[in-house]
Parts: sequence; structure tokens; C-alpha cells
Amino acid sequence: MGNDGPVREDRLRAIAAGALALCCMMASSAPSHAQGTAFPTRPISIVVGYPPGGPPDLIARVVAPAIGDALGQAVVVQNRPGAGGIVAYGDVARAPRDGYTLLMADLSMVIDPLVYANPGYDPKKDFAWIAPLARSYLAMLVNPAFPAKSVQDFIAMAKKSPGELSYGSSGVGSPPYLGGLAFNIAAGVQLREVPYRGVALAITDLVAQRISAVWSSLGPSAGLVKAGQLRVLGVYGRQRLASLPDVPTFLESGVDAGAADNGSWFGLAAPAGTPPEVVSKINAAVNEALARPEVRKTLEGADYAIGASASPADLKALVDLSIPYWSDLFATAGVKPM
Repeated sequence: MGNDGPVREDRLRAIAAGALALCCMMASSAPSHAQGTAFPTRPISIVVGYPPGGPPDLIARVVAPAIGDALGQAVVVQNRPGAGGIVAYGDVARAPRDGYTLLMADLSMVIDPLVYANPGYDPKKDFAWIAPLARSYLAMLVNPAFPAKSVQDFIAMAKKSPGELSYGSSGVGSPPYLGGLAFNIAAGVQLREVPYRGVALAITDLVAQRISAVWSSLGPSAGLVKAGQLRVLGVYGRQRLASLPDVPTFLESGVDAGAADNGSWFGLAAPAGTPPEVVSKINAAVNEALARPEVRKTLEGADYAIGASASPADLKALVDLSIPYWSDLFATAGVKPM
């Protein structure tokens, strides 16, 4: 799931492009309050800043048909990958403010401005929040042969030999990087970052015992954990993962990682200035979609957590908590925007 193949993707791109073109032509001819009253009268696009197959794309494709059913219009997913989501964020920030171009937002919206000096958007000013959709939580993976059998064992080893233990990262700002950075600071240790072109390569080296740990969602590594080739020492989050009931959270292990325990969040946003009545109507459709048993089963089966409610204020709160937390951590680590 998450990659419907080249033919399907071409069709989605064509439909989404047509919807965006129509949206631009009509934006100047109809007042916003009239659009809000009739909304929606044509297809809606959800722009995803990553290629097909990743978590944001998977979540968008699961919820889009259900949101469309609730609104009575097609909701299509349009992938616009580039620069860790920056291309999509900038495009949606500049899109017409009518509710027909939505953004699949995630934690990278907050992280990108910490990595790039001129990302082309402001997460605090350029978007109207619609609703959170789901969260995922990083797991700390080690090789089964690694001497540490608990998070506290790992911390003791790291403190005894600062800089000797390492963790695999898929680049500054990536989830594995963020997981390791938050752990370093919360646990007071100095793990050495080893960058890779992707988390799959880091996990390969972890299996081969070339690095000490990797922070990753379970998706890419669930098979290896099940086969006994990797072991999970701990997980971020405020409660244990349903799929790993015997694995403690970092909080249970005495490591308070602050806002990192909110996980990687995913939500829907629109350009700032989108009429409130349009935001409200889309929000109601999102809540209806997330209440569907088949939607919940699909997302929860992939280890995504869905909240009891999904309001614009809920998503805004996640953004507002994330910005100062990660800004402080990057400053403490001496990471400056490029």
C-alpha cells in the first residue's frame, strides 16, 4: 500500500493537475464566501512532499477516499517530492486560499527551516490547520548480539565510552537523525552519528554490526525484528506500541525526551487565509473518515496512532510544541541552517 504503480500514479497526477488548473481559473471569478457556501464543487488535491510509498503518502492515500466520500467530491493525492518536503510546502503556501489545494503536513514542516536558511515558507504564518491524522513513533533498534539488553544498559555503555557508540542516520533532519539527537540530549550521552543515503542502508549495517543503533519506525524493519535479526530496546511515545507490548517506552526507562515523545505527526493543512467555514467543513469530513473502521484498521495495523479527536487546534498544538523543542535541540547540537 502507498504505491499504486506508475499507471495509477500518472492518472492521479493528471487528475490533480487538472483540479489545480481549474482552481486557479475560478479563484478570481468567485468570492471566497460563495465558494465556502458551495464548497466543494470540484475535486480536491492533497499535496504530498515525498515520492509514493512513504508514510505521508500511505496515510494520505488511506484517508483521501474516505474524506472524498464525506465531502461528496473526489479527493486525489498529488506527489511533489523535493528537498525534504520544501517544494510541496512552498507550493501549497502560495496556492489559492479556497480549500481545493491541501497539504499533507508532517514534522518535516518544522524541521526544514532549521536545516535550510531559506525554505520558502513559514510554518507559523503560511498555513491554516485543518486536523491531525496520525502519529508514528520511532523505535530504538540494536543487533541482538549487542551487549546492552536495556535502554539503561545502553546509556551506561555510552557514558563509559563517549563517542564510541554510533547510530545510523539518513541525513540531518531525517527521523533517524532526530531520534538519535533527542536521545543524545535527553540521556546525556554522546553517540556518534553515521550518515547514510537512506534508513534501509543504515539498517543493513546494523544487522552487520557496523553501527550500534538505529532509530526507525517499525515499517522498514518489522520483518527483521520478527526474524530475530534486530532487537528493539525502547520506543518513543507516552505509551507502549500495541505491536510491541513488552518493549518499554523511553519514559519508562527514565529518559524524558520531551516533545520527541509526541512522535512524528501527520496532518492536513491549507494555505493561510482559507475561509474558516471551508476549514470547518474539511475538518468534519476528516473526523468522519478517521471514524471509519476500515481506515482505523489499516492505519493502526501499520503502527500509526489515531487520536480520539482531530481539530484544527489539535494540529496547531503539535506544531506549536514542536517548533521551540526542535529549535532548542538543534541549537544545543550546534546545527545551523545551510
